[in-house]
Amino acid sequence: MATNAQRDTGATEWEYVTYAPAGETCPACKQLIKSLDPCRRGLLERQSEPPIVVYRHAEKCPGVTR
Repeated sequence: MATNAQRDTGATEWEYVTYAPAGETCPACKQLIKSLDPCRRGLLERQSEPPIVVYRHAEKCPGVTR
């Protein structure tokens, strides 16, 4: 059974909490992850290609400001 995080981003498994490399965007909220924001590392399975690493905010995604 998929978790909400898996359904939101398609990631098959969230491995651990870490810090994302510069320039990574959270697939759930589409916002840039700041350098010291804790985030979860996961793998996104792709058909006919190796999986890619994705990072998502570890806690709640920050509110969108417009």
